[in-house]
Amino acid sequence: MLLAKVIGTVVATAKSENIDGLKMLLIQPIDPDGTPKGNYIVAFDAVGAG
Repeated sequence: MLLAKVIGTVVATAKSENIDGLKMLLIQPIDPDGTPKGNYIVAFDAVGAG
């Protein structure tokens, strides 16, 4: 599991059928103390958490 902060959502005009209906989120990995760490990542919200 990756500790991260949600920065925003990502919109795509074309998606694979495998990810149709999944929300895409832009996340920033963070350290346990909340310090940003690394580059932004696009993540798929398969459980409705974001």
